[in-house]
Amino acid sequence: MSSGLQHRFMFGVNGEIRHNVDFVEDAVISYVAGHNLVFYDQMEKRQKFIHGRESASGISSVALCPNKKYIALAEKGDTAAIAVYNIRTLRKFKNLHYDKWSTKEVVNMAFSADNQLLLTLGGAPDWTLVCWNWNKAKVLSYVQVSENFPLYQTSFCPLDASVACVSGKDRLSFYRVLDNELRVIPSSTLTDTNVLCHVWMKQPEDHLVVGTDEGELLVYEKSSLLCKLAQSPKNMGITSGDGDASSFSGPIRIESLVAVSKGFIAGCSNATFRLYSLVTDRPASATDMFQCSCTWSVNDHNSEIMSMSLSPNEDSLVAVLSDNQIVQCSMVNPNNVKNEDVKDVMCKFHGPGAITGMDLCVRKPLAVTSGMDKTVRIWNYMDFKLEFFKQFNEDPLSVAFHPSGLHLLIGFADKLRLMNVLMDDIRPFREVSIKMCRECCFSHGGQYFAAVNGNIICIFDFYTGEKVQDMRGHNSKVKGLTWGDDDSTLISCGQDGAVYLWNVAKGTRIGDFVQKGIMYNCAIGNNEHIWAVGSEKMIRQLELPDMNTKVVCDSDVPLGQIILSHSQHAMFAVTAVDRKPGCVRAYAFPLGGEYLEYPCLGGPVTRMRITHNDQFLFVADDVGNLCVFSVKDKSDKRSLTGGKTDSGAMAWSEEVLVTKSDLEEKHALMQELKNKVDELALHNEYQLRLKDMNYTEKIKEQTEKFTQDLEQDKNKFELLSEEKNDMEMEYEERLKQMDEKHQHQLQELEGSYQQKIMGEVERYQHQCHERDLQKDRWENQQRMLIQTHEKYVAELTEDFEQKLDEDKSLRITYEEEKGDLQREFDEVKMQLEDDIDTEIQNLRAKYDQQLAAEREATLRFKGENGIMKKKFTVLQKEIEDQKEEIKLLLEKEKELHEQIKALEREIQAHKREIKSRDDTIGEKEKKIYELKKKNQELEKFKFVLDYKIKELKRQIEPRETEISNMKGQIKDMDKELETYHKSNAQLDLMIGELRAKLDSMQKEILGQRKVIGDQESLMRRCKSELHECAQVIQSPKDLEEKISKLYKQHVQKNATLQKNDVDNAVQDEYARHHEFLEKTLQSLKIKFAKDVKAHKSINVALMQSNIQIIQEISQQRDANKMTKQMLAAKLGDYKLRRQRDNTPNTTSPRLSSSNSIGDAGAIQQLEINKKRISELRQVVKQMENEIVNSKSNKEGGILPSLN
Repeated sequence: MSSGLQHRFMFGVNGEIRHNVDFVEDAVISYVAGHNLVFYDQMEKRQKFIHGRESASGISSVALCPNKKYIALAEKGDTAAIAVYNIRTLRKFKNLHYDKWSTKEVVNMAFSADNQLLLTLGGAPDWTLVCWNWNKAKVLSYVQVSENFPLYQTSFCPLDASVACVSGKDRLSFYRVLDNELRVIPSSTLTDTNVLCHVWMKQPEDHLVVGTDEGELLVYEKSSLLCKLAQSPKNMGITSGDGDASSFSGPIRIESLVAVSKGFIAGCSNATFRLYSLVTDRPASATDMFQCSCTWSVNDHNSEIMSMSLSPNEDSLVAVLSDNQIVQCSMVNPNNVKNEDVKDVMCKFHGPGAITGMDLCVRKPLAVTSGMDKTVRIWNYMDFKLEFFKQFNEDPLSVAFHPSGLHLLIGFADKLRLMNVLMDDIRPFREVSIKMCRECCFSHGGQYFAAVNGNIICIFDFYTGEKVQDMRGHNSKVKGLTWGDDDSTLISCGQDGAVYLWNVAKGTRIGDFVQKGIMYNCAIGNNEHIWAVGSEKMIRQLELPDMNTKVVCDSDVPLGQIILSHSQHAMFAVTAVDRKPGCVRAYAFPLGGEYLEYPCLGGPVTRMRITHNDQFLFVADDVGNLCVFSVKDKSDKRSLTGGKTDSGAMAWSEEVLVTKSDLEEKHALMQELKNKVDELALHNEYQLRLKDMNYTEKIKEQTEKFTQDLEQDKNKFELLSEEKNDMEMEYEERLKQMDEKHQHQLQELEGSYQQKIMGEVERYQHQCHERDLQKDRWENQQRMLIQTHEKYVAELTEDFEQKLDEDKSLRITYEEEKGDLQREFDEVKMQLEDDIDTEIQNLRAKYDQQLAAEREATLRFKGENGIMKKKFTVLQKEIEDQKEEIKLLLEKEKELHEQIKALEREIQAHKREIKSRDDTIGEKEKKIYELKKKNQELEKFKFVLDYKIKELKRQIEPRETEISNMKGQIKDMDKELETYHKSNAQLDLMIGELRAKLDSMQKEILGQRKVIGDQESLMRRCKSELHECAQVIQSPKDLEEKISKLYKQHVQKNATLQKNDVDNAVQDEYARHHEFLEKTLQSLKIKFAKDVKAHKSINVALMQSNIQIIQEISQQRDANKMTKQMLAAKLGDYKLRRQRDNTPNTTSPRLSSSNSIGDAGAIQQLEINKKRISELRQVVKQMENEIVNSKSNKEGGILPSLN
């Protein structure tokens, strides 16, 4: 093989499988998609795969081992098959096979908590529960659970691995797992209850929660029914019609359950999650032991939550929906989860329904797909993500991508639409009246596109939208279209078994191949050959230009699509067998019959495409799954996807389409945001300056306060240090007294304890004397016991010696009896041997005679056997020949049946045409009969009319004279009409000129508005610059420089206005209107100029007054500072004098009086300054109010308020 495939990415999930998703790690989830088990890493955005068997019909169940090291996979087929895989290596670890199984699929599987056992629940017809020691691939026990009713789930108890549970319709059974049997545990029976799911709780540990199809939640303790929860959907009266997610009403079904640390989560049939928390306080009744603490749902989904899984840290929940979607929500705060927290794990997939169309772009790494879910999706196959999708009101039947990547061609039931691909939307720009177009494609250059209208192929010019050719020739629906390399030819195939090669320019057939009774699904070609696949289970190679069959490659199954790589190193085909997984076959090219098969999808493959650079292969099925393969070219000894791109390869284009309205909106929005940013910047600068001023004042106040507090603290510290010294002296004296007292007490205690020790020594000596006495007494007793024991032992030995002598005598007598018996036995034995020898000789003679007879019979039977073998070989050859003839006859019979069906269809179609034609013939005969009747009546009237005609001819002559007069009048009227038309044309010209003048006037008005806006911005700038000048008002030099800069920037010479000449060629009525508009405009201009001048003069006056006021305020602040300094100095002198003079008599009256007079003058001066400052602030406020009232805009005063 020159090329191979490798699975790269899978878009989709099998939503019909229960318990389909699990967390392998914190960021790795596993789920079934197509015919693969996918491991998706959410951090690295990568996928790994475990592929199903080629002979299987699909994956039916998955179970993850609790230690996260192994995973079990069950597949459907003629007999169900189970395999255990190592997750780290992704290789098969064990195959589990049970000979007594007759089931075709495994419904559910579960591992035990100790990772040793595996439970498998078989499907119809036997519904067998099997317990495996999966590590040894050994069946431990099995039992038939049900006969007629379906079962859904099985599980082990997490606390006790010997307890298993099975749930289904009218059944919830508990079993004890033993070595050789599954023993039923007595439990509460269920009637008329369809149990869809169950889960073992984490807390309380021995409880089981069960969900039903009517929305009930049942709680079991061990194996007995404890209660029905009061807050289950059924008891709360919630139906599917109450939520926004569903459009039908009915009971909510509990489809899946998952346990959390203190409760459980229920997944319902209306795409709603319900979190039930365990009540910590003891409830009044068991029905209230779980309360619904939070409810959230998946927006815009009318589906069921088929399976859920919680991450090991319980911070994330992943769920698979029945419409083939995977969603995830954060569970960090489980009691506050909202609908907006539910997000897609990767992106939104197709489903449910088939992918009807697919195409790839040449200039961009994009792929487009259309599905029966009424969506068209655009995928990026370099980043493996969904760019965006568009929802329609009807199902798109086909789709094609323009090579530029800027346009799409989509076929709907009513029309074929051309659409533009914008940044985040798809918008139509042209429609073609072709209904039910299921096949369409662009040419390689993009100048043409072909579309199928029933059995007609239509070629259109993409840029003009005009139809170029109609290609007629197919008798049935066209199933495949392929453009030639140079866009001059087109290959088509259809249900009529025809493969045609067309000339696009002429619309004629260049070559054709017809095989009746065969349906061709796809046909491709190059300059030398054409390949076609269909229902004939082979790849047919046709040689150009004669279209003769050159090579036929058997495929054993029908093929749906075929494609040839652009490098022509490999050919890829896909299988299309109903209810079988779709597989991709990589054939060696040129075709030799060898291929490699890659299972990928869960159903028949509907579409297949390869990228222009032969890097990726895309495959889609009728379930909604999309699989991406990377193509490996073994002849180049590198992967096309993994290796570096060629230096001459064309880079991907980055151009996108944007409408003018969207662009203008974006520009307008950007301009508004820029203006807002500028305004906010000015406002922030102003606020920052105000805050700086406030903070400087606060800092000064805080520093003053801090210095005062520091002085007070210093004084306190001195006082505390003195108190500390005093306390130290007192405590030293106390310690000395305590030491003396303790020494005296210690001496007294030493004397008392010495007396006690002496008493204890005497007592010890007395006890030692008593011990010696007891020791002597025990030694005497021990000697006595030893002597008595020795006497007893001697007596026993004498008794046993006597008994031994008696036993020896008995033994001698028994040995003599034994010798007598042995001699008798030998004599009997000799006699028997002689008798047996005589009998053996007699029997040997007898059997020798029989053996000779048997040998003669065997020789005779060998001869007969040789004759029978020859006959048998002849009969086998005849049977094989007859089998081959039967096969040929069966194939012929199938072909004949297919031909008969096709002919029957044609007969029915002809019968319909005959009926319709008979109906039309009958109607036409009725019409002919009626027309004959009318003809007879008309002949009767003919005679009467002839007579009337003669009379009317006599009356024609005077009427002709009147007609000639009327013609003259008509000519005069025509002349008048011509004059009116001319006058109307002149008036139209005048109206056009006036409209042009009106447009020019509107442009001038817009220009004036712009001038006004510029002046307002100039005023804002002046205000900000004046505010900057006010900051340096205390330094005259800086103020003078900034004011001179302001003058140079803003004072300019008046520009002369240009006046437009008035057109004098307009008629009076329109001229008056024009003059009136000009006069009003001039008056508005004059008024505007006056307003501007007045506004400027007011602004200048306000600026001058503000400057004067600011100067006065700064002078007043300087004076206040000086007075404060003087007061502080005087107060300091006063305090020093008071400290120096301890007695009040030392101060002179003159000094005190002078100080008091000075203090009073300073205080009066401060009060006068404060009043002056308050008056100035009121003046500033009045001026700011006048500015606010005078201006029409929202701006405030020129200078900010000083408050």
